Amino acid sequence: MSTFGPAGRWSARVALVAALLAGAATTAPARAQEPPPQLQPVRIVVLVDQSGSLTDEDVAAERDAVRVIVQGEPSPGSTVSVVGFASADRSEQSAVDVVCPPTALDTPQRRQVLADCVGGLRRRTEAEGDGTDHVAALNTALGYLDAPGATDQRKIVYLLTDGELDVSDSPAYGPGPGADRNAAALDQVPGLLDRLAAAGVAVWPLGFGKANPDLLARFATGGAQDRCGVRTPAPGATVVTGSADLLRTIGDASRRARCASVGDPVTGELPDGGSLDLRVDVPAIASAGSILVYKRDPRVVVGYLDPNGDQVPVNGGSGVSRFELSGQGTETEALRIVNPEPGTWTVRLSAPPGVPTRNVGTVAIFQGAVRAVIGLDPPAPEAGATVEVTMQVRGSRGAITDPDQLRGLTLTAELSGDGFPPVPAVELADAAGDGQYRGALTVPSSATGRLDFLGSVTGVGVSGDRRPYPTRVSAGAAGLTGVLTLAGEDDEVVPGESLAGRADVTNATGEARALRLELVDPSAGAVISAEPALLQVPAAGNAVLDFSVRFDPATTLGPNQARLRLVDEADGAVVAELLFARDLVPVPTLFERLWWLWALLAVAVAAAAAVVLRRVRRARAERDVRGVRVELRRHGQTVQSMRAQHRGDEFRFAVRQGPGAEVGLTTGGGAARYAVRRDRGGATLRGPSGAPVALGPGGVLDLGDGVELVLHDRPAAGTAPRPRRREDPYAASGSGRRSSRPEDPYDNT
Repeated sequence: MSTFGPAGRWSARVALVAALLAGAATTAPARAQEPPPQLQPVRIVVLVDQSGSLTDEDVAAERDAVRVIVQGEPSPGSTVSVVGFASADRSEQSAVDVVCPPTALDTPQRRQVLADCVGGLRRRTEAEGDGTDHVAALNTALGYLDAPGATDQRKIVYLLTDGELDVSDSPAYGPGPGADRNAAALDQVPGLLDRLAAAGVAVWPLGFGKANPDLLARFATGGAQDRCGVRTPAPGATVVTGSADLLRTIGDASRRARCASVGDPVTGELPDGGSLDLRVDVPAIASAGSILVYKRDPRVVVGYLDPNGDQVPVNGGSGVSRFELSGQGTETEALRIVNPEPGTWTVRLSAPPGVPTRNVGTVAIFQGAVRAVIGLDPPAPEAGATVEVTMQVRGSRGAITDPDQLRGLTLTAELSGDGFPPVPAVELADAAGDGQYRGALTVPSSATGRLDFLGSVTGVGVSGDRRPYPTRVSAGAAGLTGVLTLAGEDDEVVPGESLAGRADVTNATGEARALRLELVDPSAGAVISAEPALLQVPAAGNAVLDFSVRFDPATTLGPNQARLRLVDEADGAVVAELLFARDLVPVPTLFERLWWLWALLAVAVAAAAAVVLRRVRRARAERDVRGVRVELRRHGQTVQSMRAQHRGDEFRFAVRQGPGAEVGLTTGGGAARYAVRRDRGGATLRGPSGAPVALGPGGVLDLGDGVELVLHDRPAAGTAPRPRRREDPYAASGSGRRSSRPEDPYDNT
């Protein structure tokens, strides 16, 4: 078992690696786990204006906007309806046109039905009734949504309209002139809004063109004020200048109303017979959603490439992801993805020859299913005590601890119970950036029994969750109290590793007690156990008890969460509780385990290389002939001297014989060629035959006729210094006398 100190953690890690290498294996009992969180279903009605004031462009924009809602709805348990409306100007007419009746999205076939029926949206003619009856449309939506069995689902109405209420030709609102009929319809609005609010229906109006912003605002504020979370706005009306902005506006409304992550539309020109790549982002927290493609022509073929650049199947599975395609034979198709790979996806559109160049587009709509996991310290507080509330978030793939994935979410805790009015919710904060949200709630001093803590997680991009934590008011100092701590909070853990734990328990019962360690609420894939199963507490005083928490080798890599409880065997009361999360990483490779050895070897190799390099440089310097000088004399007088000027292993020169008694040194051809080499022993001279000449530095070689060759050597380290000119002993005396040294016309020093 590891200890809390770094040295102990390292020792435990080494022991674990040794056990794994030796083939040792341990088992842990499987722990009961809740199924992964699911996206919460909603009931949606889309009311679409079909009045005669629409243009063809308006109708096309409405279809695009409706498909964002219909084909992009992430939850398979949701029910969606699409209702067109205008007015009933004759008895045989109807103000509403049910384009898509209420349809559950639980099968690909039903999604296809919705994709097809949206194409039935159109502009009404005068013969069909081409006014604008918002009242009839909202009454129809209320009839669909205020149905038995839908009380636990969110209810949303999207109202798309391009004009003001106009029922001036509708006899259903009285026999009078048009203005009276419009006034009569408006008189019904307050009561209609009250019924919508009572049924929990939120209305999100989207107006374009000549829509009346004041009336739309009344619709929004009069319905239920349902929202995604405390930081998101309540229902409100939006009016855009034209239908071209409707697609962007419906996406923004869906973010706020549906709590979905709706990306901005990405568009481009698809050439005749050509192809085009459009890119959309899928958030990391996404559990399910769709990529909608507005291809504008059913003949256009679409391929979908995941963030790794691999083309995915349009139906079936790949890895943990599942895919369903709908709307393939229409102008707009949607690829639904469950458990998508997060990142940037590529939508590749290809048009066969003959398909006119068109502006195409795509938009991604996704949502994350999350679960709130709440913990309390102490788990059974006294009346008047302050409780630290800890909350974690889990997604469909398991624990979520990355702050980037949790950014924008709001986590709150509230309290209700016996003997006091509900305590308002407090917002929790992740001050450490580790995915653990914390805050404090104070139990009212009047609390008498039951306590219900409620944790909530809400926000745009997730399907919110509200999770209860029931407990009771503690008996106070007469019982057991304790605190649990677990090592490795900032460390990574490998499968099979155990973390050291400590229980600080105060026993005021006067009796020795046995406390049971329990691990509950593990995240998906977490197989965790605690040892020993029972901790013995003495009859009185404080006790510090050690235990360990082991992560079985079968535990899923990545963030893992669980709740550790210390339970009194006598009565089942929870004495202490710890909500924890640890990140499991793969067992280190041989290279990673012996990194210190590789580092030492690298240092040793570098040192050896440095030694070899110094020796090579020294040997090269020893062979370097720079600094070697040869001097030619006649009868003891210097005729010429020559110095090696360039780096190398050999200095070559020749003794030149001129007319008469003239002699000299040259680097060119000559009657007698010589070479000087250097080694550790100094410079050596080789004669014209190539054989060594018994001449060392300072030695004189008699060439005959009074001519002598003198060899001079000076060791060179790096670049040899330039030779100093021979000083005239009379120059410094100021006497003005000239040196008696004869001039040497051949001296090249």
